[in-house]
Amino acid sequence: MSGRRTAWIPAAAGLAAAGLLFGAPFAGAREARDIPFEAVDRGGLGPHDLAILDQPGFRWKHLQTEHFILHYRQKMFAARVARLAEQFYEAISADLPKLRDRISPRRSHIFIFRDARDWQSVVTGRPGLEPWAVSFVAGNVLYLQELGSGSSEKMSLLAHEMAHLVFNRFVTVRLPLWLNEGLAEYYEEFAYRAVRGMGQSRRSAFPPLRQPTPLADLLEAADYPADPADVRRFYATSKYLTGYLLLRQPRDRWDAFLAQVLAGRDALSALLETYEWADIPAMEKDFSRFVR
Repeated sequence: MSGRRTAWIPAAAGLAAAGLLFGAPFAGAREARDIPFEAVDRGGLGPHDLAILDQPGFRWKHLQTEHFILHYRQKMFAARVARLAEQFYEAISADLPKLRDRISPRRSHIFIFRDARDWQSVVTGRPGLEPWAVSFVAGNVLYLQELGSGSSEKMSLLAHEMAHLVFNRFVTVRLPLWLNEGLAEYYEEFAYRAVRGMGQSRRSAFPPLRQPTPLADLLEAADYPADPADVRRFYATSKYLTGYLLLRQPRDRWDAFLAQVLAGRDALSALLETYEWADIPAMEKDFSRFVR
């Protein structure tokens, strides 16, 4: 599973060749259209997903775009999600130029929840899901909770989850947890502002980070910390480390690192060798200058 609670997204050797990671603009979104329940393609949905889809109490309505089927209760928000989902798909997939969408033409599903009680019923009914989950991706299905008081907050969360969902369409290789969440946090930081045509300076995106997670803990983590405060630190440090590798290191090293991970090499060994760090303390010494 992945999301905010998010467990993993894979990435590609060609990541950041285009798209958002290096600043390419978004193009126009595809049209969404209403479809009846009978027309919903149920392919790719697991037992839990089908149970949610078939639950009459949710009273789902359905929208379909080129790459997604949305299940919703409130049309205005769902229409915005549909439009932005396609824009995020376009930008994120452009960061994967050497890979193809492996499930196309099948669409991914997005379930949108507005009611907190409905959301809690999903969280408690999903084995292995942390109680603090606010949205998550499981395979090719996004469970999105409409949270936040403004559009920017809601759509930044969508950008984070779309990173997980889109990557899952392209590749199956598991990334280490820090890189999984670091990439999604990176897209969350920049994607919605890019859609709106708004700039974002690197300095404002990466202000000084107090109390980062120690890299020895971050790089070896296979699951999320137990304490919610430590979870927030984990997400933030993952974002900063990903940003450091993308923005402060040579591009060819980034490509080489990911290529090795995709080839099945241990991620930590590939990271240290590619960036020429003798060990984690040497890496942390360099990284500490970025987070100050």
